[in-house]
Amino acid sequence: MNASDARIGHFVLNRRLGRLEDGSPEPPHLRPKSYRVLEVLLDRRGRLVSRDDLISAVWTDVTVTEESLSQCISDIRRALGKDAAHLLRTVPRRGYVLETEPSRVARAYRRKPVVRAGAILVTAGLAGIGIAALSSAIAVPDRAARLQARPDAQDMLAVAPHDPDWRDRAANDARQGRLEAALAQDPDNAAAWAALAETYWLEVKHAAWGGGRRELDKALAALERAMALDGGARAYRILSEVRLDAPFRDTRSRVDALAIAKAAVTLAPNDPDALVALAAALTANDRAGEALPVLERARTGMPVPSDRYREIAGMAYLLAGAPARAAEEFGRLQGAGTFGGPRHDMGWFLAASLAHAGQIDRARIVVEATLQRRPERTRETVALSLDRMTGQRGLDVVLDGLRLAGLPG
Repeated sequence: MNASDARIGHFVLNRRLGRLEDGSPEPPHLRPKSYRVLEVLLDRRGRLVSRDDLISAVWTDVTVTEESLSQCISDIRRALGKDAAHLLRTVPRRGYVLETEPSRVARAYRRKPVVRAGAILVTAGLAGIGIAALSSAIAVPDRAARLQARPDAQDMLAVAPHDPDWRDRAANDARQGRLEAALAQDPDNAAAWAALAETYWLEVKHAAWGGGRRELDKALAALERAMALDGGARAYRILSEVRLDAPFRDTRSRVDALAIAKAAVTLAPNDPDALVALAAALTANDRAGEALPVLERARTGMPVPSDRYREIAGMAYLLAGAPARAAEEFGRLQGAGTFGGPRHDMGWFLAASLAHAGQIDRARIVVEATLQRRPERTRETVALSLDRMTGQRGLDVVLDGLRLAGLPG
């Protein structure tokens, strides 16, 4: 390795050739701007680099949006592969940190001993590695065990969107209070920080709950703390949802959401909520065909499909050219005030799906029913209510379906 080169995990940044290398004949490809972003992060390794600083350092002679930076970050994560979740950390609403070394959880995964029947550790060195790995691997569960000794700990740490009481504001408030009390006693509990972030995020997602910028900031701060403590897949999954569905445009980035969702699935490949988050991000990035097999994997891990699952599956089927299947999913959600749709209504999606499936009369009936409970009266006002989908092909498909169903422009 040349003196000017730098190691990033098992990769080498070859400054002389201007590329990232992994020892293979065909090294990972990085576009010039993506390479430069990685180089800036490397020069400030271990420190937070703000999004503004990265843009100023990389695009010195042109004005660009944050989306350009997000695409470069996505390129870097793709090049780093499964190590990206441990090497490149997102600090919500602030910037990025290129870690100086793999995180504690990553080391635990890599060093976890493989035990075979009859195997004997015959050297002190191997025994030491095994003990260190076991100690590191159980560090976080030990903290969780302390929390589980308290009342309602399982309720606090295991709540997911498909749990039966997620629509209950009082239950969410009570859970939030218990988590804050638990964290006052155990401030290093990453799982509890992630769970607390989710309670604040639910306040933002449910318009009727009155959550806004203040609650979103609290959710992001809790996620930052969870990730700093190796918060696992749940923290990444929630952050992906925030970057995709936040009601504030300056917080949304579907490119970032996809990269973060991939990190969540890397950490928990069989977690249904992480898989749904990945499918949502793929669909938002006009990759619905790739989202469908991910949704199939998620469905196998759910006793009952969550409302979030049905919403994402409906949109994926609609964009993949299967509007009848989309109507089946959306039909189960119409008027339900779903987890995914508190700021809009499933009726618009159902009507559009039916119209694209050729069932115009049924689509018109759904439009009339939706008009009875929603303030929107035209496709233009529906588009405003679906602001989070701005720039996505899905919005055009929905609006075209509503045109077929007779909703005026």
